[in-house]
Amino acid sequence: MEKIKHITLLTDFGNKDPYVAEIKGVLFSALPNISIIDLSHEISPQNIIEGALFLERMWEYWQIPSIHIAIIDPGVGTERRILLIHENQKFLICPDNGVATFVIKNKHAEARHVTYFETANQLISNTFHGRDIMAPLAIQLARGGNCEDFGHIVDDFQLIHIPCVDIKDNYIYGEVIHIDHFGNAVTNIKREHLQGCTPLYARIKGGLKKIPFSSSYGKVCIGQALCLFGSGNRLEIAVNCGSAEKQLKVKIGTKILLILNRD
Repeated sequence: MEKIKHITLLTDFGNKDPYVAEIKGVLFSALPNISIIDLSHEISPQNIIEGALFLERMWEYWQIPSIHIAIIDPGVGTERRILLIHENQKFLICPDNGVATFVIKNKHAEARHVTYFETANQLISNTFHGRDIMAPLAIQLARGGNCEDFGHIVDDFQLIHIPCVDIKDNYIYGEVIHIDHFGNAVTNIKREHLQGCTPLYARIKGGLKKIPFSSSYGKVCIGQALCLFGSGNRLEIAVNCGSAEKQLKVKIGTKILLILNRD
């Protein structure tokens, strides 16, 4: 494998506090020529599913030797494990709390329970494993360490429970699992659930208004609601140049009905 030149960070730390800077200090002190890339530090606090969906979207687009550290870790300091996930030229270091759900399930990556690592600090904080365990692990990998040396392969990792869709006749029943930056409501209904049918419109549970299906946001008038499959191939409830979260009062867990044309 080519030499690893890039380490990325995905966290719920925000940018106000020194946490990200501390991790970068550990990494740069050991690897002064490494490229550290901030994927995002704006994951909602402790929102594991939001972090998992982020990783699902970005993972396939990084086809270079790279190490990705994902720290959305409300169980830090407990008995929860740390995972090292390997797929082709990429590594993911993260807590075993479900944040790696889609990387493991969809991408067939190999997961190891980290039981060995070296750290420059003898004292490991019970509240900051990202700095004291995950960053040193990334350093060892970047220096050419073999993933086999850090722990054994596991298949009992934690996975997030995503509600299943229910398909009956011309209807798909789903729900909102994420609200993005624009206020679009992302659902658990994926394009593959259509089974070759054409979507007509959607309804929000308890509402009578038809939300028309569109191929893109701009195909409807400004301020009009629509449903469409976004770039992640999940059905979204959206408002052109507006927020479905605010205008339609949708939130995580809101039930969605998608009506299909099977002709």
